[in-house]
Amino acid sequence: MKKTKKIKVPQRRTELDRIAARVRTALRNRTKNVIEIGKLLIESRKHLEHGEWLAWLAENFDLSPRTAQRYVAATEYVAKSDTVSYFANLSASVLYRLAEGDFDDRVEAAILAAARKRRVDEDAMWAICERLAPPDDDVVDDADDDDDDTADHAEEAPDPEIVAILDGPPPAVPPPAPIPPPTDFALRDFDQAISVLKRLMTKLSAQFVSSIHSGDDLESVARFIRDVTKTKAANANGPPRCGAKQRIQEQGE
Repeated sequence: MKKTKKIKVPQRRTELDRIAARVRTALRNRTKNVIEIGKLLIESRKHLEHGEWLAWLAENFDLSPRTAQRYVAATEYVAKSDTVSYFANLSASVLYRLAEGDFDDRVEAAILAAARKRRVDEDAMWAICERLAPPDDDVVDDADDDDDDTADHAEEAPDPEIVAILDGPPPAVPPPAPIPPPTDFALRDFDQAISVLKRLMTKLSAQFVSSIHSGDDLESVARFIRDVTKTKAANANGPPRCGAKQRIQEQGE
């Protein structure tokens, strides 16, 4: 009887298969760890008062609030399902997206169905999204609109008024707008100051006793306002008097 020869499997291939199996196990464990961390974080909230959870996270872990919330959301999402074993086939990033509601019902169902058979990472997730993406109806509608517009233009006769405008002389160019006078910044500041003073006049004068301005400062301001009042009254009947104008300029300086 002849002995059957054993076919030797190349050692390199066997080692690669072993490595691939360990990587798959590690990836599955990574998602399981996300769910386990989420469970523990949910449990921790039961032992803390309202508002203490984020401080507890910062004190005990190098973990951002955003990451902690994603762990919790992923765990709560998995807890809603009757069968949780296949969730280990989802990469952590895909599980986060599912928990955050990034997909419609059709895409979500397709991703979960795929996870029952094989691992679903970001690339597999996007492939499913592209396969189930609705057709771009806007492109078809735009093409139909263009055809309709072309047919409408071919049937319409030219408007005589439009033809006359196009064939006639160019319309007269309107004159340029007048250049506005330069801004009087001093007058603007004066008006703003008076508006503020009018608003403050509703308050008790004793409220402003501790002002940093001295009595002389306040008297100077009062004299300045009186001079402006006199000049404004005189200007209503004619040009301002030189003396009053000079006093206003001196007060401003």
